[in-house]
Amino acid sequence: MNDTFLKACRGEKTDYTPIWMMRQAGRLMPGYCRMTEKYDFLTICRTPELAAAVTIQPVDVLGVDAAIFFSDILTTVAPMGMNLVQTVGKGPYFTNPVRSKADIDHLKVPDPREALTFVYEAQKIIVQELAGKVPLIGFAGAPFTVAAWMIEGVAQHSFIKTKSLIYREPRTFHNLMRKVTSLTTEYLSGQAEAGAQALMLFDSFAGVLSPLSYLEYNLYYVKRVIADIKKTGVPVIYFGLGQHGALPKIKLCGADVIGIDYGLNLEDAITRLGNGVIVQGNLEPYQLFRPRERLALRAREILEQGREARAHIFNLGHGVPPGAPLENARSLVEIVHEWREDK
Repeated sequence: MNDTFLKACRGEKTDYTPIWMMRQAGRLMPGYCRMTEKYDFLTICRTPELAAAVTIQPVDVLGVDAAIFFSDILTTVAPMGMNLVQTVGKGPYFTNPVRSKADIDHLKVPDPREALTFVYEAQKIIVQELAGKVPLIGFAGAPFTVAAWMIEGVAQHSFIKTKSLIYREPRTFHNLMRKVTSLTTEYLSGQAEAGAQALMLFDSFAGVLSPLSYLEYNLYYVKRVIADIKKTGVPVIYFGLGQHGALPKIKLCGADVIGIDYGLNLEDAITRLGNGVIVQGNLEPYQLFRPRERLALRAREILEQGREARAHIFNLGHGVPPGAPLENARSLVEIVHEWREDK
């Protein structure tokens, strides 16, 4: 098996810089687009054979060094009593957001191994299909990001409802975070049991809080999840999008790898994180629209900056954007792999 990605996660020397891309499984793939003509997004997520097929496609089409499980961070908490639906043009959302102590008190914390069997069935298929190829990354949304979705109900930019609950009723918010943290921990542990060889926490809303509030209402729970899932023995990646002010504290979260978004110069991020850090990132996603020559220049700049870390996993600084050319994504993988000749 190509274990270059796993070696980098452990800080070991690799022959080249491994690469995978957030959102590589999905809209970038022609096979996925054809699938959506028959099935909606949530049906694909909840059907093991379909989710497995979508997960594997980028490995064969792009030549990336790891597969990322195809799912959605909101599916995790649906069994808690959240009604997750999807409508055309709106994407997944909750019809019953939680906004009071009573709402949160009524939330269940089920065993995800029983409530989300389709996830683990899909991952077992993937691991079997990927045997001898590349590792599978399992993932979940970080507790704060998922909790914010549960409060808002839909995608937001202001997060007024979330922030008002935090500061008006902090005890109520912490109760929600404890429940989501418990479920997230078991959900990820189950993925390692199903065969995932690395686990990633996506904290897409980490940057909506000030650095101090992030430490109080977010990072504490990230640490709890990571401390428990590290017991599985697989590497852990944490990606806190937009939370630049707390980077030195984020280094102490317990993750093996720290994901860096495109809002920071990678070299600066490594300096702020300190010696011995393993990083993942951080090409601006829309660079995928550049011609190959310009794309190569920017990718090589990031590869050079990554030398300052103990190890570097090349990735985008967020997910693949809509409409990104498939050929450019394939070219990016080739550019990163070829760079080992310049080392």
